[in-house]
Amino acid sequence: MSQQIKADYTKTYLLPPSLEDWVSENHPVRFIREFVESLDLKKLGFKVENNIEGRPFYSSDLMLKIWLYGYFNKVRSSRELEKQTRENIGLLWLIGMERPDHNTIWRFWKNNKQSLRKVFKEAVITADKLDLIGMVLNAIDGTKIKSYSSNTGLRRKEELEKILTAIEDSINAMTKEVEEREKTEVGSYSLPEDLQERSKLKEKIQRALEQHTKNDKGQINPNEHEARVMLNNGRKELSYNAQAVVDSKNGLIVSAEVVNESGDAQQLVPMIESVKETTGRVAEDNVADGGYGTAEQIGTADEKGYNVLVNLTGKANLKQREDDPYHASNFKYDKENDVMICPENKELSYCKTIDSNNKRYKVRLYRTDKADCKECLAKEMCIRKKSRKVITLSPYHESIERQRLLNKETTSIEKLKRRKSIVEPIFGIIKHAHNFRRFTYNGMENVKTQWSMMCTAVNLRKLYTKWSINEIKFA
Repeated sequence: MSQQIKADYTKTYLLPPSLEDWVSENHPVRFIREFVESLDLKKLGFKVENNIEGRPFYSSDLMLKIWLYGYFNKVRSSRELEKQTRENIGLLWLIGMERPDHNTIWRFWKNNKQSLRKVFKEAVITADKLDLIGMVLNAIDGTKIKSYSSNTGLRRKEELEKILTAIEDSINAMTKEVEEREKTEVGSYSLPEDLQERSKLKEKIQRALEQHTKNDKGQINPNEHEARVMLNNGRKELSYNAQAVVDSKNGLIVSAEVVNESGDAQQLVPMIESVKETTGRVAEDNVADGGYGTAEQIGTADEKGYNVLVNLTGKANLKQREDDPYHASNFKYDKENDVMICPENKELSYCKTIDSNNKRYKVRLYRTDKADCKECLAKEMCIRKKSRKVITLSPYHESIERQRLLNKETTSIEKLKRRKSIVEPIFGIIKHAHNFRRFTYNGMENVKTQWSMMCTAVNLRKLYTKWSINEIKFA
């Protein structure tokens, strides 16, 4: 008769059990160790020298292993990581059974934000050296992620100014009281805690008002003045705009940035250049949705020699309007004579140069002769109730014309269709598989670091898959 297997709590061992036997050959912690030990931590800005005096400190490579292990396994809290260092067999093996507390773990993050962001770039460079990045087709996109602070603390400029005035009055009154007491009491009189807290709050509100001055619109939370209200999953939420560029070969993220602009209109060229800064090259083609389609960005990309494909389908001001034959997109520019030619073969002459709508560059205005428009048979369809047609010519008009032609080519249409399958699954992995829908720290510096760490974790998981079957090895 077979016996049940039960835990034997009286069992003793002649030799102590070995952690090495409890961690399999292709366990993720072995991969993380191999990756971290392949990095030049000093070059990345981490502290690697010993202290001449004082107590020993936990090494940068040990602390980095803890944080990478955490993000690899969807653990992003320093307190939870502290718990894992005592209970998780894999992490115990990875850090040699050392046990830093949560304050030590957090201080490492706090003191090494920029270096942690460099780890993401180092992972990309490593993947590139292992020939895992093709740089044939890169897809660019952004996603909104809620900030640590909520909408509850949002205030308008007028409200903040009133609060600031009240705080200043309160501080002045308390300061006067302190001065009076110092005149009558023996010894020094320390600054009250309440006054210190109010002074800190005053600084927060002043920073928020500075942001209002720069943006001149919307509401700001004084506790997180760098976040902005954005449309996020159909709701207006205090958020950041997380950007990513994904390479089509293995779905690796080759650039990760965070901005506090709700739209993507100014991010096309900066994201391509971020990839170039990391890998030293630009993809043969870079595809993006219509949110990135502005004349300035498309034109600047052309000037720099970057091949971009932007979906103009939903861009009424940029796409070729075949449904409206008298739309501005159907007027042709004659460079030799410096005139615009309308669909009825009439000329529009240059009249003046003005600022563009966003005031970032100059545009030229062309208009028809009143007599030509008055006699034109297409008047009702073209100028309707106006007296003459006026057309704006962007300095980037040639680039827009090329982009319109590209949008009609079969190969370009196929590449634009692939964009979704390249970049959008990455956001799905981060938000759903990793359950990362909100930043857990406030402030742009922390947010940039956390987004880089998230993208590093996604890339490392893809590298681990290949490492576990011996397709790649780190130097």
